[in-house]
Amino acid sequence: MKIVKIEDWLYDNVEFSLDNSTTDYDVKTNQATAFSNIKTATDISIRTDKTITIKFNSSSNPAITITSTDSPFGFDSMRVTNLYLSNSSGSAAAIKIFMIGRK
Repeated sequence: MKIVKIEDWLYDNVEFSLDNSTTDYDVKTNQATAFSNIKTATDISIRTDKTITIKFNSSSNPAITITSTDSPFGFDSMRVTNLYLSNSSGSAAAIKIFMIGRK
């Protein structure tokens, strides 16, 4: 069994507006603080005030729909290296993403 010290765990947090009609917005490329402290997120919480879709790790993966009533949407135990967001809600979506991972 490998013991992981608390000091090995870090987090990143991003908040931004996702314009309407945006497809496969590359969070890692477009948000300077996303994946800056961590290379791989294992726990993620996503908040949105509009209906958006999200894809994990690749823009070719299937999309998951998140509505404002699903917010916050969270999960753990998955290795995530990037997020791709799309918004066709009719107006800009306020996005907040909190990620925990290793150095």
